[in-house]
Amino acid sequence: MSAHETALRRFRNPDPWHAPAAYWFWHRLPAKDTIRAQVRQMHDAGIRSFQVQARLSYPIEGYLNDDYLAACRTAVETAAELDMIVGIYDDYNWQTGHAAGRAVADHDELRERHLFWVRIPAGARDGSLSGIRSATENLGPAAMDWHYEGGVVAWADWRVEYALVVEGEQGAVAERPELVDGVDGTADRCRIRLAGPVPDGAEAIVFVSARCATSRLVNPVDPVAVDRFIEAGYQPFADALGDFFGSTVAYMFFDQPHAVYYDWPERTGDLRSAMPFHESLAVSIRERWGGQTPQVLAAVLDGDDPERLSLRAQFYEHFSGYAMETFLGKLRTWSHAHGLRQTGHEVLGHVGGWALDTAFSNWDLRVNFGLDHFGVDGYRDLTAVDAQDALVQLSPVFGDSVARHHGRGGTMVEQYFLTPPEGGTPWSGHWGLTLQELRTTAINHHLQGMRQMVFHGFYQTHGHGDDHESLRNPRFDFPPGINFEPWFADHHLRFALESARLSEFLEPVSPQSDVAVLYPLRTVWTAGQLGEQASVMGEWARALTEARVGFHLVDERDLDAAAVEEGAVRFGDHQYRALVLPAVTTLRSAASLHRLRRLAESGVRVLASGATPAVYQDGPQTAVEDWAGLAPAVEVFATVPEEAVLSGLVAQRGRTEPTLRVPAGSPVRWRGGPDAADGFRFACFAEAEGTVELLLPDGPWRIEEWEAADGSVHALEADTLETAEGPVVLRLEQNAVRLLRVYRGAEAASGRADATEDSEAAAGRGTPEWSAPEAPEELESGWLLEVAEGAYEEAGTRRDIAVTHGWERQGLPAFAGTADYVRQIELDAPVRLELTLPAVAGAVTVSVNGVRVGARAWAPYRVPIPADVLRPGANELRIRVAPSAANRYYAGTGLRAEPEPCGLLAPPLLSRALATSDLGAPPDGFDTGPRDSGPRSSSITEG
Repeated sequence: MSAHETALRRFRNPDPWHAPAAYWFWHRLPAKDTIRAQVRQMHDAGIRSFQVQARLSYPIEGYLNDDYLAACRTAVETAAELDMIVGIYDDYNWQTGHAAGRAVADHDELRERHLFWVRIPAGARDGSLSGIRSATENLGPAAMDWHYEGGVVAWADWRVEYALVVEGEQGAVAERPELVDGVDGTADRCRIRLAGPVPDGAEAIVFVSARCATSRLVNPVDPVAVDRFIEAGYQPFADALGDFFGSTVAYMFFDQPHAVYYDWPERTGDLRSAMPFHESLAVSIRERWGGQTPQVLAAVLDGDDPERLSLRAQFYEHFSGYAMETFLGKLRTWSHAHGLRQTGHEVLGHVGGWALDTAFSNWDLRVNFGLDHFGVDGYRDLTAVDAQDALVQLSPVFGDSVARHHGRGGTMVEQYFLTPPEGGTPWSGHWGLTLQELRTTAINHHLQGMRQMVFHGFYQTHGHGDDHESLRNPRFDFPPGINFEPWFADHHLRFALESARLSEFLEPVSPQSDVAVLYPLRTVWTAGQLGEQASVMGEWARALTEARVGFHLVDERDLDAAAVEEGAVRFGDHQYRALVLPAVTTLRSAASLHRLRRLAESGVRVLASGATPAVYQDGPQTAVEDWAGLAPAVEVFATVPEEAVLSGLVAQRGRTEPTLRVPAGSPVRWRGGPDAADGFRFACFAEAEGTVELLLPDGPWRIEEWEAADGSVHALEADTLETAEGPVVLRLEQNAVRLLRVYRGAEAASGRADATEDSEAAAGRGTPEWSAPEAPEELESGWLLEVAEGAYEEAGTRRDIAVTHGWERQGLPAFAGTADYVRQIELDAPVRLELTLPAVAGAVTVSVNGVRVGARAWAPYRVPIPADVLRPGANELRIRVAPSAANRYYAGTGLRAEPEPCGLLAPPLLSRALATSDLGAPPDGFDTGPRDSGPRSSSITEG
């Protein structure tokens, strides 16, 4: 079978690695029947892989006991019967590293230990720290009960680790252990006693460590503690499920492994959190720096001169490397020894936005894994990131970038929703999620490098209405639970198939990305995650995305092996015409600037904005002088340049290979490039109607359109085409996805694959145009709202209803179930009709005279009604609306300022319609035939 034939087969029947996945939230021990039913529910909705997550409402003492593991085995057995894939989520709730406290039970010495510091001024004989605050407090009482036994933080086993004396501001640093007479530590504070006063003109900095006696987390920099975590948290899965490892059970998934971040009122200096600490880390620091250790520790806290910043960068490189090898290295070793792949994601400061400091800004993530995302990915077999809310954001691009750094490509994206609408209460989540919103989010992520969305989450239960405490009540534990959304059962499958096929289509593509943005890792180490580089890098990423300029992030270590070819720099298997330095102030050494000079001299455009290099991590501090010599060859901007400059970074491919061009003002977004079978693939998406131009070199060329809605593949109107007539103009309707594969044809032919600029038929396959010879009739009156007998509320009711606004404003503010709008329409004779719903809050299914004629879950809500389902005289028109669950779950909680819209929001329009041709499935991928109640292809099979 050829590569192209294999690709076609996989596109029609995507495998579970490309189909949507889900975190399966368990709130209590599920019965076998529940397990089997919910696994089947996921499968039937197109979710073909899952990870079980025991959430905070699950009794912590029951995690990983025999009953829990038996339930997991039932889930895996059911998944195996359905050819699904299972990943092992490796801890209780989230935050890898505690196994619900099992790892530290009877092993107090393995609990997390942190390094604090106390500054003692000249003349003083003692110093103290108190009021230590856990970052977990921000998550509320439920999270405190999860992280800490008894829900309180208590410290023990205080030790003096280092005693430094600093002469003057940024002066000489000496280690003076004899200066400390003793340490008096309690559960919440510590006092340092000195043997004598601090010398005049000097300051003492005493570093002390303490073990959190109540924490359930292991010390992540203690090798023995990590081994114990694996024994307590990983091995039980091997014992219970090992015969499925390497087949149905495919990978282990870690989630934000880190010690808790602690702060205290007396803390000063550049480091903004206590640091995880262990004697083995201390030994490694001594081995690395020997007698220079005092200077390094002082530089971690203070100093902005190049010499101290250099030491600071060296320290974080060492710390992050040690932490990754100690923790992630051990997890990977265990997973590989058991035939499993390793994946998961670390804490991402950029989640939910573009800037590197979008999230977790009150944590100093340098003392996690040093924010070295490229380094972390070296411990994974599959890249994973998380993404917050329905936003185009940096996470998928970053994930795809680090994957490509390691010779892979594509990333899993854990998608959760956190930010409420205006007027909503923080942490109340997003039960108002619509399928259109979810679909748009997924497609945008795919166009940025996502392979698979992992939805957070699929709920075992929908919680309870007794309280609305976040996290503890499952109903408000990062909602929504997607399966409790009214639109899920009847509509999610189509979205899932489309997402899976889009992912398969893009899998072999080497994207046409011409810009490399240098991830300013060493600048993060010296300036902190809140430095200028955080916002400047976000500004570049956002501006490039909005200008439709493809880019990847690259690591400074990539410069070592970079090759220059015809005015482009090649990193691995990808080449770029431009390299961006976003407020980069620190580089590894002079060798990095020398390589940048070589790139600029070879025709690669080097651009910079914000602060410029002034520090080398290693070697003589000549960065300022070296940059001054390079600056004339660099395009330096005060801020990110305008779109015209960014667009000029794109290679002019139209004469050498197929590419796309987006006209000014068009909302179309795209991803594409050469595939693995001598062709080119392009995926286009438009949230509003727009056009995109396909530019082709001299032909002949063939163009195929691959339909993500139903898996079909076909040639466009012209079998082959020459290019003398200019670009091929493709029109996309609102929310349309178009997938094109272009390859050289065997013979020439005239014509356009879709339309030229002056053609009236630009929609092409996948975006059918309908012409209405008569003005549509507005169906404003005569509607009834019917609720089915089995509804959770308003069961069996029937009432008059207006269609100019939602039912939440018509006496049903708390009802969020499925309901039918019913009306009679009179016809003289059957004729093909078109129903248009101008505004809807929810997904719809349309029936006429009891026959289902179509369904829509995103705009445009336009449904053709075949003549053969109609009859002369009265005809029943029924529009079933499945809204979001918001008004059901937020009613009476005070978590929302007002009810969210539900139902029809504007009068439906009915007109006689003539199709220009039978162009297949409409752009949202739902069926249009009167008796087609399922997808053309509902199978997603492995392989």
